[in-house]
Amino acid sequence: MRRRIVQLARSSAFQIAAAYCLIASAWIILSDRAAARLFPEPAQLARVSQYKGLAFVLVTTILLYIVLRRRLEAMEASRRAVEASERRFAAFMDNLPVAAFLRDRSGRYVYVNRYWMENFAQTSEWAGKQPRDLFAPEIVALADEDHARILAGEPVAERILALPVRGEERIFLVRRFPVPSESGLLVGAFAVDITEQRRLEEHLRQAARMEAIGLLAGGVAHDFNNLLTVIQGHAQAFHRPDALPEQMARAAAEIRRAAERATQLIAQLLQFDRKQRAQHVPLDVNAAAGQVLGLVERLLGDAIRLRRRFGEGLPPVAADRSQIEQILLNLIVNARDAMPEGGAIEVETSFLDAADPAEAARLGLSPGPYVRLSVRDEGHGMDEATRARIFEPFFTTKEPGKGTGLGLTSVYGIVQSLGGAIRVDSAPGRGTRFDIDLPAARPEGQAAGGESAAGKQRILLVEDDDAVRQLTRQLLEHFGYEVTDAPSAARALEIYAASPSPFRLLITDVSMPEMDGTELVRRLRAVDPGLRVLFFTGYSEELARYPADLRDLPVLAKPFSAEALADAVRRAIGRSAAA
Repeated sequence: MRRRIVQLARSSAFQIAAAYCLIASAWIILSDRAAARLFPEPAQLARVSQYKGLAFVLVTTILLYIVLRRRLEAMEASRRAVEASERRFAAFMDNLPVAAFLRDRSGRYVYVNRYWMENFAQTSEWAGKQPRDLFAPEIVALADEDHARILAGEPVAERILALPVRGEERIFLVRRFPVPSESGLLVGAFAVDITEQRRLEEHLRQAARMEAIGLLAGGVAHDFNNLLTVIQGHAQAFHRPDALPEQMARAAAEIRRAAERATQLIAQLLQFDRKQRAQHVPLDVNAAAGQVLGLVERLLGDAIRLRRRFGEGLPPVAADRSQIEQILLNLIVNARDAMPEGGAIEVETSFLDAADPAEAARLGLSPGPYVRLSVRDEGHGMDEATRARIFEPFFTTKEPGKGTGLGLTSVYGIVQSLGGAIRVDSAPGRGTRFDIDLPAARPEGQAAGGESAAGKQRILLVEDDDAVRQLTRQLLEHFGYEVTDAPSAARALEIYAASPSPFRLLITDVSMPEMDGTELVRRLRAVDPGLRVLFFTGYSEELARYPADLRDLPVLAKPFSAEALADAVRRAIGRSAAA
């Protein structure tokens, strides 16, 4: 009650009424007393009383005019200030490079800015509409879920959504928050286009891969020269007239082993440099780490010793081999640079059981089994200020020209994408240790076995390189398949149209002149949706050009062994054509 009385006393209407009451009361009392003294005669007093009333009306009118004029001027100034503030707010919001909007409790839009209207509104009549009137059902479901979370009391709801903008899919970070209003609680939101940021992040990761590939290339070149020496030396055995059969067989075996090793080296370079999305498959961390260490060990120099401590019986992790290679290469390069006078680098793998939720939370992990990959050096170490910034893009403690500052940023991004965590322990003069915990891959059921080659299953082989085509045909016929080959996609279409019976499998190179393998697959599957497909590819960039509906088809990378070809064909034939 007291508060309401105070509020009433502060109101303008009360103040005006109180002033009028005081003035009127004072006038009546004082003027009556003065008139009675000055004009004792009744006739004179009556005449004076008439003039006194007119004077009172005149004086109070003038006073009310002055007071009301000031009040109205103040109200007009306040109104103009509010309108100016609203214009500034509208201009500010309409020039933001983000979409901003307000929705009421029922989900209807009550405000949108210009960016929102230009990019999302299909009509200028947006007021009162709901997301279901403008967006696809899957987007509406996510938006309504976050809307309900804010109304339920959450302070912020963030989500990354892919939204169509003028026929192009763009990536937006949508942040929703509560907005109090006189009409009730509203839900406000900003939608920031982060498509270019995502592309820049991919460019940064690629730059980091190129920074580390210089170290990898030196080791590959050294090993490749050794392999060529082995191949050339043993190939001479086939030209010696006195060579015994067992010598030729031994030479052939050595050439094959050297060729397999060369294939692995080339595959490492292509995997490391590829730009397509990483393929997360069950991966043996020890095997992947062993290959990388074998390449870089001789490049570290005599002053740096490389130690390996690999745990036994480790579960596989769901990762791409190139990601593990990139993590190790960047950490080893940093460790080498931290020991200009030499020292030891230790690479260790071990099993981590983070089943306890409290322990997992302390490590920044979700409960479950993990494989820990650790890299420790005896370098100069880092102080606390440096440790706090090592994962920032372009931050580096190296001299100008010695590094881009992208290596550890790349490592951090890879570890986060794999659902793991990375920690660093370092101090000046004590060296540095990086611990990377990667979640173990979930066990999968045995894949259904492929069908055998029995029954002379028919294969259409399309390859523009004559030598590769002839070799592949010979191998497939040796395995028991009935093979028809074509040197081009156009010829393959002719053969398919003229064939009296359908082919069970199409094997085609991806890159061919005039018509590539993906277009050939589209045309043949339009006629025969059940046709199985196996792609050949010679380099990784081809994979990134696949249309979205063909990216899950099986691929056999060149060069390949006879065993790899047989296994790939068996799996492709046993695979569902709709997969």
